[in-house]
Amino acid sequence: MTLLLFSAYPGFSQSDVITVSPNTSIKVESGTDLVISGNLVLKSDASGDASLIDYGNVTYNSGGMAKVERYLTQGKWHLISSPVSSMTAGLFTGDYLQSHSESTNGWTDIASATYPLAAMQGYALWSVATVPTTVVFSGTTNTGSKSIAFTKGGPGFNLVGNPYPSTLDWDKVTIPSTLGGAIWIFDPTVGSNGDYLYYLKGASSGNTASQYIASGQGFFVQATGSGNLSFDNTDRVHQSGLLFKNAVVNKMLVLKVTGNSITTQTAIRFNTNATQGVDRLYDVSLMMTNSPEVPVLFTKSGGSKMSINTLPAIKGNKTVPMWFRAGTDGEYSIKVSGMATFSSQTPLFLEDLQTGIVRNLRETPEYTFDYLSGSDYSFLLLFDKTLNIETKQERHIQIYAYGKVLNVNFPTGKLTNPNFNARIMVFDLAGRKILQESTREMKNRIPLPANNTLYIVKVITGRKTATGKVFIK
Repeated sequence: MTLLLFSAYPGFSQSDVITVSPNTSIKVESGTDLVISGNLVLKSDASGDASLIDYGNVTYNSGGMAKVERYLTQGKWHLISSPVSSMTAGLFTGDYLQSHSESTNGWTDIASATYPLAAMQGYALWSVATVPTTVVFSGTTNTGSKSIAFTKGGPGFNLVGNPYPSTLDWDKVTIPSTLGGAIWIFDPTVGSNGDYLYYLKGASSGNTASQYIASGQGFFVQATGSGNLSFDNTDRVHQSGLLFKNAVVNKMLVLKVTGNSITTQTAIRFNTNATQGVDRLYDVSLMMTNSPEVPVLFTKSGGSKMSINTLPAIKGNKTVPMWFRAGTDGEYSIKVSGMATFSSQTPLFLEDLQTGIVRNLRETPEYTFDYLSGSDYSFLLLFDKTLNIETKQERHIQIYAYGKVLNVNFPTGKLTNPNFNARIMVFDLAGRKILQESTREMKNRIPLPANNTLYIVKVITGRKTATGKVFIK
């Protein structure tokens, strides 16, 4: 990135229009005046944006102003925020502009051309153009301290934005005590309808975005209560591209799931400062996509779906349930990394609860499976080899869970055996017997008591035994 530095002496004057190319930046140092007889044009294209950081003063003569460009992909939703003051929705006449409600987590069309685009407020924009376009924010660029109120009347997601004509470094921002540490940025190029990328300080490769928020970029934060989020000039940087510069976090598995030529990820990590619940500075909630072809792999904390789930210790979390969803049938694969952050003595297994297949991740860190859309697909991450219980099923006996009900189905051929009788026993992971039933039915539906619990099922028919594991959600 080229840097043009105005700091040699106060009162620097530029008689012509200044045009700053993409990935080039201007810095006006404190005590310096940049006087422009015309316009300051900050260009933007598919490669990046021009950048202005003004610690000093920028003055426009002869009716001049700043013109801050923002490159837009055609036919896609974008999250935007105005980098200049006094901008209105009339800039987007002919396109679709929406505001977001935290209390309902819903969207409302903005119809009035005079609707003010407030500093630090985020909006959703759909460009109707059939080719990439560039929108131009014209006016006085935002600088200095800016603040916006956030609320917690619903799920807590507040759409805010970078108010500056330069990159905002989230790691420099002071996080209020009633606001989570994560941000979510929408990438319109993923799938048919885009997907949310996320960043949390200290999450390293568990992140899918970086700490750097582009000029004019809207993004989500999640509140745990009401408060105010503030930025100032010390939070600004010149930055080109998305970089990860965080220290490596110990004990974190990153699981990337790929299908339909799209890859997303989830992460499970351990930190003694975290709790079993959702921690605002250690966890990242999942924001679901509207693109049916995007594969989604997630864990849960309580009733919340998680993209990054940070737990206090492996002890007490030797089994971590995971779920997979996608809107299209097909073959999907999970590739696991981060095993080197764990002790070599820590067992790491992935179990497919639909097939009973258990994969030793240290030996084979990739697993492929077939998925039918509309179905719930469950996995277990196992951090204890004693939980690696092989499933040995008598041929054609089906053992599975649907909702909160254990299903044990026998082949219809058993109907011709007048002596057919079976015992179904259910144990918890400590080996305690939860229930036992005798049956002569071909199809058995047995309600199980607890949510988010793994059970071991043993079925005895004559001299043959089948064992399996089911997870009740």
